[in-house]
Amino acid sequence: MNAPAPEPRRATPARIVADGEVAVGRFDRPFPTANLDEAPARHLLSRLRGGPLSPLEQAWKRLRLKQWHYASVAGPGLFLGAVVFDAGYVGVGFAYVVDRASGAVREWSKMVPLARGIAIAPNSTDGTSRFAARGFGEITFGNDGASGRRTLRIDLAARGATPALEVDLVMDEAPGAIEPVIAVGELEPGRWLYTHKAYGLPAGGTIRAGDWSARWSPGEAMAGLDWNRGFRLTETYWNWAAAAGRDRKGRPVGFTFTSHVPPPGSRYPTPSHDSANDSAVWLDGKVADLANVHFHYDPGNIMAPWRIYTDDGTVELEFQPLGERVEDLDLKLIVSRFHQPFGRFRGTLRGAGGEVHELDDVFGVTEEHFARW
Repeated sequence: MNAPAPEPRRATPARIVADGEVAVGRFDRPFPTANLDEAPARHLLSRLRGGPLSPLEQAWKRLRLKQWHYASVAGPGLFLGAVVFDAGYVGVGFAYVVDRASGAVREWSKMVPLARGIAIAPNSTDGTSRFAARGFGEITFGNDGASGRRTLRIDLAARGATPALEVDLVMDEAPGAIEPVIAVGELEPGRWLYTHKAYGLPAGGTIRAGDWSARWSPGEAMAGLDWNRGFRLTETYWNWAAAAGRDRKGRPVGFTFTSHVPPPGSRYPTPSHDSANDSAVWLDGKVADLANVHFHYDPGNIMAPWRIYTDDGTVELEFQPLGERVEDLDLKLIVSRFHQPFGRFRGTLRGAGGEVHELDDVFGVTEEHFARW
């Protein structure tokens, strides 16, 4: 069966939103002005827009905006994931480190009301994203679009049996070397999402978490990043998978896959279509956009192997979880039911010319996430 072709990439305009219109599609480079916060978003107080109560509408709209900056880095021995997340009503900073041999994990996480102490970079290539909280510490992403140099610095305090975490990493997304996925989707009328994703980035630096430590030379580790800004559906479901590493021949590979269609047996309803437009693979630094990636797993036994594939054979992977991060948060207004297994991908990825890249032990994550926000 032939898989639907992904939409072609368009030339990127200067701004996502211009004269009240939102540019939608896949684009050939990042937006210099990622002003999706200016979009005419539909929400509870939309009818107040332009009237005497417009400031109230603007304040509510700001709470509806969701944005985050995430990175993962896999090197010999250790795997690191970290995020700065602004959900409007609340903010989150978290980081975790996995011992790749044993699957043991150490995690640091902090939630703050109204995203206090959080800043997200003004666009996906420049500026600083930062989470800072007293007694917890700081997570800071630095970005320089001209050079493609991205830094991740973390300084988090020890808590109980969990030691302090110190991270100083550099990731390279040099323009012309790694082509990112740049996509704007309209999930439903008045709800838009902008994403910048890139996986298979060379990385290096240091991690120290108690008696766990790593020092990687540039390119010895492989990284991925995910920068998001948008007005998401009030109730959102997704499966996600992402990893960066090397194939059996030592060539760099990376991928990010998203689907909004729950697997059979899930407690979540199936939408009329899969609106994901940000799935892709990177093989030797070259990106290939994908459409309709399938996730097959047992939602009642999420630690059993997963199968992730496309109908045309471009992707045929098995994922074996070693452990998982879990969140089950119910604050009525905000709900987050979150499973993020981490582990090993094995299988094949096929390039545009039909060349097969075999994966034996590429470390990454999958995810099942339902959110009401």
